[in-house]
Amino acid sequence: MYRVYYLVRSLDQVKVALNGLKRARVDESRVWVVSRDNGRLQAEGIHASTPWEDTNLMSNGFYGALLGAALGLLAGWALSGIDPWGVDIGVFGVMLCVLFFGAQGAWTGGMWGISQANRHLKPYMKDIRRGLYLILVDVDREPECQRVHRVLNASVRPVQEADDRAYSPLF
Repeated sequence: MYRVYYLVRSLDQVKVALNGLKRARVDESRVWVVSRDNGRLQAEGIHASTPWEDTNLMSNGFYGALLGAALGLLAGWALSGIDPWGVDIGVFGVMLCVLFFGAQGAWTGGMWGISQANRHLKPYMKDIRRGLYLILVDVDREPECQRVHRVLNASVRPVQEADDRAYSPLF
């Protein structure tokens, strides 16, 4: 999967670009816009980005869950070997530790991730803070990526600084 990143200067250009994508039959659920003021985008009926797209919430939560589960496995293994309360903990106790530590890790990672900008959006954050709009389009294949870029170039003129960051693999 690829994601097309396209910077434009004004809300009017965003509307023109979105109409061009709609005419090119790009699914609206695969298009959203990042701006300094998402409320204004929503008032205009434009699909604005959410914290799921703006932050590292998902990726950090996932890695936190993995790390927490690994630590839970170690803690459960240690508790079953030490037998601190005189009760045989066994497999159930180890699994309980894995689940508890995994959930705690997911929560901690999610809290850390929501406080950070998405790593894919970091190159654009300075432009977004200046008042520019970033249009994001998810596509499945490289030819579709190039087709979306042609449609956007035909609709509006991109901001020159973004040309070298036009698209990238999502993973």
